[in-house]
Amino acid sequence: MRFTTTLGHVKTVYPTELLRGLIGLIGVGSAFMAGHTLAAVRKGLIKAGRHYAWMVRAVVCLAALAFRHAPDAVMIGGWALSAVAFAGGWWQASHQKPPEDLSHEIVPRDE
Repeated sequence: MRFTTTLGHVKTVYPTELLRGLIGLIGVGSAFMAGHTLAAVRKGLIKAGRHYAWMVRAVVCLAALAFRHAPDAVMIGGWALSAVAFAGGWWQASHQKPPEDLSHEIVPRDE
């Protein structure tokens, strides 16, 4: 008796390109968070381990786009958007507005 496993039904339920697109989006989001945490690490707000975790997530997701595929628009676009997202996350975390002081509106003072 021969035991073979074919996953032909999986391909019809979830198209491979859809899954590659979702992995690419996860990679772009991870790159954004990696940039955000890099700025926080440089400010001394968080430990570097959190930044490395986001970097590993981004690299693994973006490397999965190239697994068993030739370079195509999905892979190149994912890597390019990830670079932009990383820079955007770093810039957003570096240029935060200071929080407003609303204490005078919450607790009125008689002066």
